[in-house]
Amino acid sequence: MTSALYVLSENLESLICKNIKALPSIEYPVQQFQKVYQYDQSPVIDYQNIMTFVHIRRDSLIFLAVVDRLDSFIMEILSYLDHFYELLKSYLDVKRLDKRLLLDNCTLVMELIDESLDYGVIQVTDSGIMRDYIRIKVNVPELSANTEFNVDDTEICSCSSSSSNGESDDDKEPGKSKQKKKNKSKHKHKHEKHKKKTSEKARKEIEELTKSVVGTLTLNDKNKKKKSKHDIEDMIEEEDASTFMNSDIAKTTIMAVSWRTKGIHYAKNEFFLDVVEKVEYLMDFTNNVIRKNSIHGEIVCKSFLSGMPTLKVSINKILDQDKQFLTNCKFHQCVATEDIEKAKEIEFIPPDGPFVLCRYDLKRHVRDEPLVKLTSFEIKPKFKKFKLKLYVTIETHFKTTNSTSQLNLKIPIKHILHDYTIDLSKNIKFKCDEGRILFNVSDDFLLWEIDSMKGGHGGNKLNMGVEFALFNKEEYIREQEELKTSMNPPPLREGPKLEELYRQVHGNDPEDHTDDLIAVTQPAPVIDQPVTKLDDNDRLLKLSFEIPYLTASGLKIEYLKIEEPQLEYQSFPWVRYKIVSDPEYTYLIY
Repeated sequence: MTSALYVLSENLESLICKNIKALPSIEYPVQQFQKVYQYDQSPVIDYQNIMTFVHIRRDSLIFLAVVDRLDSFIMEILSYLDHFYELLKSYLDVKRLDKRLLLDNCTLVMELIDESLDYGVIQVTDSGIMRDYIRIKVNVPELSANTEFNVDDTEICSCSSSSSNGESDDDKEPGKSKQKKKNKSKHKHKHEKHKKKTSEKARKEIEELTKSVVGTLTLNDKNKKKKSKHDIEDMIEEEDASTFMNSDIAKTTIMAVSWRTKGIHYAKNEFFLDVVEKVEYLMDFTNNVIRKNSIHGEIVCKSFLSGMPTLKVSINKILDQDKQFLTNCKFHQCVATEDIEKAKEIEFIPPDGPFVLCRYDLKRHVRDEPLVKLTSFEIKPKFKKFKLKLYVTIETHFKTTNSTSQLNLKIPIKHILHDYTIDLSKNIKFKCDEGRILFNVSDDFLLWEIDSMKGGHGGNKLNMGVEFALFNKEEYIREQEELKTSMNPPPLREGPKLEELYRQVHGNDPEDHTDDLIAVTQPAPVIDQPVTKLDDNDRLLKLSFEIPYLTASGLKIEYLKIEEPQLEYQSFPWVRYKIVSDPEYTYLIY
């Protein structure tokens, strides 16, 4: 049970706070948390056996819950903070939360805290149910409104300036003013005639509407007289009950179908189902050892259906072939897991709007080839020619009919800049089969951007090569001596000066060899301390890609049925597949 809830900024400043159990000081827990907090610390911090800080870091914000009881469920509070973060994103309709966005919608955030927590006890964090009874508008600045306002202002200013100029001209030339007055009178008569026509049409429409309304009222009166008093009382009770059920959160939680309210109606009934699988892969390329090879999938749905429909989703033979699928699968509360093994299909009543139907984790065999494979990574220094060449080759291992919609390679070169004296004053030469190559100076990596790459089983390959210039000390001394004796100024350089940018970003570190570019005559400083080793993060070659219309596990939706026995409307189901690379889809090189 939480005693207080905070939303802190990146600098640990309190943006929104809620004193749930009437703590004597609302500022004291934040002050103590600022002393104890560290960036790479566990989400649960015990402070002197007095209170416990439970926090999560999302985007640029920190969600903090203060617990002062020993019998509290810490994991439940952690899950609540995560669900509350997702609730804010869906309610504010943004992909990323911001400090200014929360401050602009402070009253809305406080209302969501009050309804999701009842004296520290977690209630409901479903955005679909929350929208039924919290009607506060989201305060989001819109640029389009400002631009329209500016356009109107300019139009108004131009009209006012033209009218003022017209008056001054009329004073000077009286003949022109008379003609303008005649034209104005003609426009006025036309405008008055148009007004009369529109007013007559409006009157006719109002009369027709009143007749129809009066007719319906008289028919209702006649029908009411025929009905008995008991029937009228029953109708009133049913109407009050339906409105109360849709407006009160307590009734929805008590109902058998607590995740969906009554009275939902759409003009076009559609249901979207997306099977998204994230592929995780980690391989030690130098030792040829696979450390991770797994799939993290989820079935994401968006429901825009009227009434209380029941859906039946059938998955292919993966239920029979892979027995670990159901054990490692977590379904939404709308799915009864007991009936899946018997009926071999998923039957459920969907909640309104977006939701995650299930999440599953699968392990791939070690012999299974990765979807995008790194086949070669070579560094070839040529000291006689003062050059260093880097070669990278990749290949695909999926269906030839499919292709990647996005493919990027992040190649680290911090190890190269650390071990070799690279001359950044000379241009770096890039060459690749497809795409383009960019050099990130601040983070020391090369970005190979490839838009699309066709699938294949090892036959489709792409190559990339980069050539760096090594520092030539003799050439540099010779050029300096020639500049001293020659009367001509040094040639002008076009483009960015990478050595200056690198020095500004990284500074003059003694471990780096950037000082050799400035003063070669001075020897490099000898370091007695041991050289710091590079981390594993500096040795990871990361791949990010997306493959539409394909699944890595072979999961497919055989059929998707939508049934609503009362309304019996026509529905439109849509199914899509997509493979996305996990952030840990990497190769350990060097």
